[in-house]
Amino acid sequence: MVYADGDGRKDLLLGQAEGNLKLYLNVNTDDDPQFDGGTVLQVGEPGFKTNIDVGQRATPVVVDWNGDGRRDIVAGAKDGYLRLYINEGTDSAWDFRTEQFVQEDGINLIVPTLRSSPYIADLDDDGKKDLLTGDTEGQVLFYSNVGTDEDPTFSSYVLIEADSVPINLAGLARSRPFVCDWTNDGLPDMLVGGSDGLVHLYQGVNATSAVHETLPPASRVKLLAAYPNPFNPIVTVPFVLSERRHVRISVYDISGRLAAVLVDGVLPEGSHRVIWRGVDSRGRLLPSGVYMIGLSSGGTLLTEKVVLIR
Repeated sequence: MVYADGDGRKDLLLGQAEGNLKLYLNVNTDDDPQFDGGTVLQVGEPGFKTNIDVGQRATPVVVDWNGDGRRDIVAGAKDGYLRLYINEGTDSAWDFRTEQFVQEDGINLIVPTLRSSPYIADLDDDGKKDLLTGDTEGQVLFYSNVGTDEDPTFSSYVLIEADSVPINLAGLARSRPFVCDWTNDGLPDMLVGGSDGLVHLYQGVNATSAVHETLPPASRVKLLAAYPNPFNPIVTVPFVLSERRHVRISVYDISGRLAAVLVDGVLPEGSHRVIWRGVDSRGRLLPSGVYMIGLSSGGTLLTEKVVLIR
């Protein structure tokens, strides 16, 4: 729901299976909404606009992305990207000129198991908007903003937990999160829709942000920048542990499929590094492309994107 045309009546913005964004204007009252036939939103310069099309499974959220006082749109999609449409018009007459992509470490962010479904707000109380997203597997991923509130950018994520266990809806649940004060107790709660047709409620339990509570202390585990990146034939992945921990480091391809496991065991405190030679678990050469290095330890998952060039 969004107030889209300045008439004080809530309107309805929907993402469609075929990838379009459709806005239905309220033709009745704010208390009793009824909607027109809907209009597909467009992007492009005046006179050259085309329908917004994110591919498949559009999941839009409205937010003032760049702090200019006008609401923009971030749209998730089946391919895992997050497309950004900056409003060049007004809050009552939207005008989207370009399609951009939300960034992670200087390249287009891709949610690892795809089907991105964003919710955007300041979730860790640092004054900067953060990113929460669902995925194909039914998890909820939290990306902390390492840029500014006016120019958000992200670097790795952690999995949101409930009762100290990462949320993971059954099957390929295609999770869709939303944060609100559902119980009206002043604490943030989270609603997560899934492919089972249900909406799952996770209640905030203390005065600290429920999202912030899931963030690991920065000193426990840290995944550093892989180098060289892009690489051929090998890439080095450094990481640091502040204590003895079980660590699993895996490589995934762009579609989220597991390509190789580099580490799976208990390691001592200190600095470590692992080398990946661009091969799968059977030692076969993998093709050029973008790959995701994932370090998981104790419910924390950190990621680093690397580019293999043959």
